[in-house]
Amino acid sequence: MLIEAGGDPSFLSTIPMASLGLLGSSLDWQYKTIPNNISCLSSIGEQCRFSRGKSLGGTTAINHMLYIRGNRYDYDRMNISGWTWKDLEPYFLRYEGLQILDQYPASSRKYHNSNGTMKLEYFDDPRNPWHMRTVEGLKQLNIPYNKDLNGEYQIGVTKVAGYVYKGERMSTARGYLARNDVKKNLKVAKNAFCTEVVIDDDNIARGVTVVQNLQKVTIYARIEIILSAGAIGTPQILMQSGVGPADHLQEMGISVRSNLPVGNDMSDHQLPVVIVKVDHGGIVDSLVGLTSKAPQVLQYLASRSGPLASNSLQDIVTLINTNCYDFDLRQYSGNSSRCELADMQIIQSYIDKGLVALAKPLVKQAIGFNDQVLDQIEKANENHGLIVFSPMVLQPYSRGTVRLASIDPLQPPAIFANYLGDERDVEQMVKSITFLEHLMKTQIFKKHKASILHLNLPGCPAYKCGRVEYWRCYARHMTYSGYHAVGTCALTRVVDEQLRVYGVKNLRVADLSVLKNIIRGNTASVSIAIGERIVDFLTEEDNP
Repeated sequence: MLIEAGGDPSFLSTIPMASLGLLGSSLDWQYKTIPNNISCLSSIGEQCRFSRGKSLGGTTAINHMLYIRGNRYDYDRMNISGWTWKDLEPYFLRYEGLQILDQYPASSRKYHNSNGTMKLEYFDDPRNPWHMRTVEGLKQLNIPYNKDLNGEYQIGVTKVAGYVYKGERMSTARGYLARNDVKKNLKVAKNAFCTEVVIDDDNIARGVTVVQNLQKVTIYARIEIILSAGAIGTPQILMQSGVGPADHLQEMGISVRSNLPVGNDMSDHQLPVVIVKVDHGGIVDSLVGLTSKAPQVLQYLASRSGPLASNSLQDIVTLINTNCYDFDLRQYSGNSSRCELADMQIIQSYIDKGLVALAKPLVKQAIGFNDQVLDQIEKANENHGLIVFSPMVLQPYSRGTVRLASIDPLQPPAIFANYLGDERDVEQMVKSITFLEHLMKTQIFKKHKASILHLNLPGCPAYKCGRVEYWRCYARHMTYSGYHAVGTCALTRVVDEQLRVYGVKNLRVADLSVLKNIIRGNTASVSIAIGERIVDFLTEEDNP
């Protein structure tokens, strides 16, 4: 049985272009973090937005659908038997249904599969000139064009494949739960919130307690229980069940079943949101302009094609090692083995001229910045299109925690993300912003009058008074999460190599919380591979 706190995804969630509007919606858990006073300072309440999917398919129902598996070294460095790249690659390939392999170079063939359950394609053309202008600008900084960031090597800029098929989002609900063999053999309890694991006096997991339709029900397992509630939900359920740090559980009045570092060492990609003004070239100049989008809506409804089947500019992805970029010559030179390991990933999105004013409540819901920042963005958007650059820190040093905020399991947990808790992450953000400043100076960006918006932020010096100090302060204000948290129930610390929870029999975890290290890429890819991995663990035990 699959117990899912959310219900069916909405029609809106199937439309690739609508992904931004899903953040902060009813399909999002809308978690908030505990302020650390050094990051997210311009977010509402200084609380970092922490979106997670609340529907069938989890976060794959609301994310940006980008398919990037990370670097092989990310898995090898965990140094755990059964979890190296050689061990995991077959599980990536098992689920991968890449429908565009014929458009990849011949050297990529051995790294891909076309027949898996999760179909992957290119997003449709957004018909936005900045789609290829961005690529051209990056090439002028000597960033190589790499047709396949999941192939022979990971560095470069590309139009990336995504979890989209025939113009619709390919969530795990669509990929797996829609299969006839799954429908036949799996019972799904929707809108059922798991509150704890039932563990007997012999520390054997016997079932789970759920709340559904305001009714509390205990469901017993015939063999074992697998928790897959993600890097936030899984540690919350474990701690409510008495599995976690003994001192914290005792403080909360919960009997300790197994003293483990649950909720510790959370790592997440973090980034500074950078707003770039460009010549308007926009589509939306007024409500009349919005009406002109009606044909695009009709095209999408009729054929699941057109700009609404695109992902705006977000499918243009850049991965580089900033240590291999010459900031004096403004040229990338990936001439050593270390350059293969990216430390920055850039994605971007586009806001048409005048759109912020027309859809301000939706924009505020989606990005979560306070009115002081949002008003400045709105002002800039009056006469300019905006490109929102998100240069992610791929290997952050800062670590956070997840703890219980209440013994009431229906209350959200206490998430202390601690972004920028390590000064080295701030310095990496300043390097990333400097790289974007250089991008603005390329011929194609200058031609279209691109410039970074210098926001007025409390406590920050004026840009002209000190560029580096301004950007350091800016990074602490405009901090944002990549929504890629891992590590809160890590391998060899909370679970063994076969994902069994230490000290509790018949209980396993299979989600991103088990990863010891965050990968250089988008984590949906590895979360699905973990799901495929545990299938073999279970079948191997059933058929020794």
